[in-house]
Amino acid sequence: MIPIRISILAWVLLFCSSSTHAQTGWSVLNIPNSGRYDDVFFINADTGWAAGGPNGWIRKTVDGGQTWTLQLTSPYYLRSIEFADANNGFAGSLNGDVYRSYDAGVNWTQIDLGITPVPAGICGLSAPTSNTIYGCGLWAAPAYVIKSINGGTNWTYTDMSGLATRLVDIHFTSADTGFATGTADPPSNGGVILYTIDGGATWTTVCTTNTLTDIVWKIQRLDALNWYASIYSEPVNDDTRMLRSTDGGMTWTMLTIADSYTYVEAIGFIDPLHGWTGGEGTLWETTDGGSSWEEISLGYNYNRFFKVNDSTAYLSGQKIYKFQQDLSTAITANEPRSNWHQLRVRPNPAHGPITIDLTLDRNTIADLRIVAANGTTVQQLLKRNATKGDYTFTADLEGGAGATYFVVLKSNEGMRWEKVVVGR
Repeated sequence: MIPIRISILAWVLLFCSSSTHAQTGWSVLNIPNSGRYDDVFFINADTGWAAGGPNGWIRKTVDGGQTWTLQLTSPYYLRSIEFADANNGFAGSLNGDVYRSYDAGVNWTQIDLGITPVPAGICGLSAPTSNTIYGCGLWAAPAYVIKSINGGTNWTYTDMSGLATRLVDIHFTSADTGFATGTADPPSNGGVILYTIDGGATWTTVCTTNTLTDIVWKIQRLDALNWYASIYSEPVNDDTRMLRSTDGGMTWTMLTIADSYTYVEAIGFIDPLHGWTGGEGTLWETTDGGSSWEEISLGYNYNRFFKVNDSTAYLSGQKIYKFQQDLSTAITANEPRSNWHQLRVRPNPAHGPITIDLTLDRNTIADLRIVAANGTTVQQLLKRNATKGDYTFTADLEGGAGATYFVVLKSNEGMRWEKVVVGR
């Protein structure tokens, strides 16, 4: 028989080894909790900016994330941030307002895009040159691309309906060549990746996921050949998936991360084998190019992965997280989880009409729907810019005993849902 003290020691060593392996390389940076930093952009390993989502913050670091300076507090939800060079930067809000800085973020000015219709929000930004800037939106619809060819002074608007119903991310490799991601038009074609080589004058669909409720949320260019994209879906789907391209984004392969549903937004790879994807509370890691995945523990509310070089990357979330290839042990911190908005369905199981209680903690874009098990919308309860407060809705659920529905709330801050079963 093995002595108890040796058994305990062996168990502790095994546990520590597993935990270290799962989190090796990551550290939680010393930055105030924003609920969710929606975007992060670095011009080198030390200097970068973070867009503070619901708090409207722009914070800058010049020491690799050890300290952060508050440069702006906007009254709006800041979704995206991009710098064309060390001085010229742009930040997009979910209210349609765009900010510009000429001095590395010391000062930010709200700019008038001067276009009609006025964009409802800017989810993604890409500045392939100092003069050429693209933006796209909106996660809640409609789909459009905005563009400036004179450094942000004048802008044009392209209606993307017919190809997409919503757009979330955009990435250009040159002034003329790039990708945009979102949901296809019609939505039954699932998530979509669009491609242009003429500066957005025309677009080609290079990928659709063909799963209702999918949104291709984020896209990453690792190198000229290897590209990755995350798939944001809804809990009606019983798996978790991602997209990978090995030919520069011309063709895409779907990979299964898990056979159960996970809420996913962020994705990023440090090399062709080692990468991560995740969403509100779950982060998955692969070391074999996406063939297998392991759940790891690191903060919450992930949205943007930003690779700086072959050994350093940043991940935006409730805080900012930093990956260093040579960091042998993880540096973690206890983080109380930020949960925006509350959703409750009663009674559940349902034997007749249901009551849906919704509490919005702040003003937000709110999309509240009842969804059938096949992903189709049964009833749209709310879809607009909604004010902070309490809301109550009633609805009848049709179908026989055992029928399943989902009450789904999408907002700027994330997703909430509750599964409802019609009682026997």
